[in-house]
Amino acid sequence: MAKWVDTESYFKIRECEKRIVVVQGGTSAGKTYDICAILADLSFDIKNEIISITTDTFPNLRRGAMRDMKNFLASMNWQDLFVENKSTSSFRNRVTDTVIEFFSCDEMGALGARRDYLFVNEANRINYETFTQLEIRTRKKIYLDFNPVNRFWAHTELIDNKERADEVDFLKLNYLDNKDALEPSIVKSIESRKGDGNNNWWRVYGLGEIGSLEGNVYEGWLPVEEKPEGFVLKRYGVDFGYNDPVVVVAVYENENKDIYLELELYQTKILTPVLVEKLKELEPVLFVCDNARPEIIAELQANGIRAIGCDKTPGEKMNGKRYNIELVLRRKVYYRASDKELEQEYLSYAWRKKKTGEVINEPEDGNDHCMDAIAYAVRDMERKPIEYGRPIFG
Repeated sequence: MAKWVDTESYFKIRECEKRIVVVQGGTSAGKTYDICAILADLSFDIKNEIISITTDTFPNLRRGAMRDMKNFLASMNWQDLFVENKSTSSFRNRVTDTVIEFFSCDEMGALGARRDYLFVNEANRINYETFTQLEIRTRKKIYLDFNPVNRFWAHTELIDNKERADEVDFLKLNYLDNKDALEPSIVKSIESRKGDGNNNWWRVYGLGEIGSLEGNVYEGWLPVEEKPEGFVLKRYGVDFGYNDPVVVVAVYENENKDIYLELELYQTKILTPVLVEKLKELEPVLFVCDNARPEIIAELQANGIRAIGCDKTPGEKMNGKRYNIELVLRRKVYYRASDKELEQEYLSYAWRKKKTGEVINEPEDGNDHCMDAIAYAVRDMERKPIEYGRPIFG
């Protein structure tokens, strides 16, 4: 476990003195880890008090703030100073008897409990009414953090609300504020996505600015923690690569023709025999693949995988791509919120622009592997069974 490193992000958050501290930040800005560190420190200065840490669902809490808290305690060699109670998802400070508890906002009765301090992790995942219930039951200080994918109630009700200016501190952080704690490879990975500095991914995850989908191909996609009811798996979309990732996206559909997406594979330098084994682990529905690699499709078929090439006519690549996009645009789209590679592509998938700023009716090439895979599957789902000239696939 890496030792604790003092960072700009930690000191900036710690210096905030108002009752509500709103921390907007990009990827690897250190916001969640640093707030956990501040609350663990705080537990030594207060006695018999309660610190609550929450987000929308417990799986998100376990993967996020709870993991960061455990990592921080390990980095300080403080494990023996805290008693973990797994049944209540809490840590008790042996010195002060202050308890750090974790609960999700979907737990019955959890919002009714009272506490002294509160941390709402990924606050954009809960609604304002839920936050209000949490706020009125918190005696002292509240921390919020989030990636600024778009504006939400933290901006309208807290940051921009002049009537609450005396009680709200607002910070905007990015990876540079946490650079001393990051591996050079992570910094390099983040900065490799900068492009011309105007793409939505860079604004949101690189700079920590509020995202804007203006100029993007898609908008209005809805991140969800679990597959909504009524969706049935229809296709897998497959985009081949080697130095670029091989991508497999599961596309589900409901009776309203809405779609729900789950990213099953996103991996570079994967060889065909390994790919075959990975695809065999998935449910045996139709795999609609990038038709530029017929030899891989043939290998998949030889191994009993129901794979076909997508309908993408050579020589009319861009016309076909625009048509595929049009088919996806007709759908209401949900996607699994934990699929960050898919989300990042969605947020940065933009129409090309001329130097004059004029938008061209062509999507930018490059970071579009998931987007292509989705389009392959959706286009195939739109086809009438009689058009296949082969056994009907449902």
